[in-house]
Amino acid sequence: MYTKSFCVGDDRELAQLIDEFQQADFHPTLGIVFCSIAQNPSAIQRIFSSRGIDLIGCTTSGEICDDSCYDDHISVLLMDINRAHYRIFTAVDPEMTTNEHACQTAMAALKSFSEPGLITLSGGFTVNADEIIQGFKTVFGNHKVPIYGGQAGDGLRLKETYVFTSTVISNRGLATLILDIDRVEMTGLATSGWEPIGAVHTITKAEGNVVYSIDDEPALDFFIRHFGYFNSAEIAVQSLENMSTQYPLQLFRPDGYTVLRSPIIGDEAKRSLMLAGGVRNGDRFRFSMSPGFEVIDQTHEDFQAVHRLAPKADALILFSCKGRHSALGPLINDEVRGIYEQWQAPMTGFFSYGELGPNSDGFFDFHNETCSLVLIRARGQLNN
Repeated sequence: MYTKSFCVGDDRELAQLIDEFQQADFHPTLGIVFCSIAQNPSAIQRIFSSRGIDLIGCTTSGEICDDSCYDDHISVLLMDINRAHYRIFTAVDPEMTTNEHACQTAMAALKSFSEPGLITLSGGFTVNADEIIQGFKTVFGNHKVPIYGGQAGDGLRLKETYVFTSTVISNRGLATLILDIDRVEMTGLATSGWEPIGAVHTITKAEGNVVYSIDDEPALDFFIRHFGYFNSAEIAVQSLENMSTQYPLQLFRPDGYTVLRSPIIGDEAKRSLMLAGGVRNGDRFRFSMSPGFEVIDQTHEDFQAVHRLAPKADALILFSCKGRHSALGPLINDEVRGIYEQWQAPMTGFFSYGELGPNSDGFFDFHNETCSLVLIRARGQLNN
């Protein structure tokens, strides 16, 4: 499988580069596109459709291409993958819940291939991505299906995010690339490096991704007491942003592993917190914090283990949390560069509002503050 990654500043440059590739006898069948909310998905759709290239993508809170990070750009991965080896499926019915969208997607995956693998893009903060995982689990059951992906972003505006394909643009649905795992190998890992701190607490009242009380105390008051959240509106916003990037909740899962949930919005009237992912009454957690520079070394070490098992890839897709970007600052460039240099294969990605992927024990889940990487490689000589 031949692939090509590149990043451009606008749709005119995008069209020009694709034309140059096609004139040079590279004829991609599939494009994966991650673009700033400032770009025009409709124009991107027209460019791909008029050139006979299938499309899947979403808006971002920053773009990744190969070893570099960008803002307000369009990151593209072009692939000449056999159309019989993949399917693009959208679940965007406004009358359906996120869980129903996920169930619909999972059923389509099982109908498409005996061994499917999923790269799922969803709307951002308006979608409870925990329901995506629950919907997948309902349909897949014990069928081990590799699942990767991310929630669309909008540059931290928290207003509107979009997923799109050649024919669909949606602010709350799912767009999924379904791959035939018998023909295309998928390998990867989701890792965070955030360390748990302090005592264990319990979410005592929650609905979806909104937490109303922690340890029977109003959730926002609980945060005020623990993190010095002040009354001044300006300071309050800055403090909450700091908590979301520096002190996410590390939830305990029944299977013995943990996932992160970041607070993103506080409601002073209801004294509640909206998280970047769903929780349930009775969920137990500890706060967590970035260990500093060590988190990048840990990330690289974790992906080195993946590299030892899968040293070659035709393409890489990286989903990295925007909160992680905010916490690490300019050091995020070192993290991205170190990941790319291990494989030096074409890589696209974006800074997201949440990530899908497996931990080191192989449990697929929805994460915050996490770096999720998927490697794609054609099996054998099945490239055409």
